[in-house]
Amino acid sequence: MSYLLDTNHFSRLVLGNFSIRQNIAKVGELNVAISIITEGEMLYMAYNSQRKQENLANIQAYLKDIQIYPLNSTIAESYGQFKAELIRHFGPNERQKRRRTNMANIGISDNDLWIACTAIHHGLTIVSMDRDFSRMKEVMNFSLESWL
Repeated sequence: MSYLLDTNHFSRLVLGNFSIRQNIAKVGELNVAISIITEGEMLYMAYNSQRKQENLANIQAYLKDIQIYPLNSTIAESYGQFKAELIRHFGPNERQKRRRTNMANIGISDNDLWIACTAIHHGLTIVSMDRDFSRMKEVMNFSLESWL
């Protein structure tokens, strides 16, 4: 089985979290990856921090040693379909109001949706403690676990 770390798990890995390191050792480093979305979120956190250079260097050290899944047209197709299903499921019943509903209105991050679609496309288990994924599972089943 292969795993896709969400940003909350990858950031803790970079900070040296024992539980995440232990699980990676158990499943094998080659079976753990991140999405390009997580890479962007991590870089944003570093650039937005007070210790920018130190954090960038630390993150870059981890990025060079982990597989990073890019986005593609098939994932984009899945994203569009899944997003529409989520809005239909969690959004208002009235069609006009539903058209104006965005992901933030229903409490799910667009970035987490991209990560979920990447994992689904590649048959990966998402590793996250983010509630967004649990909510998404109400609409589409996929593999999800937390190592924290």
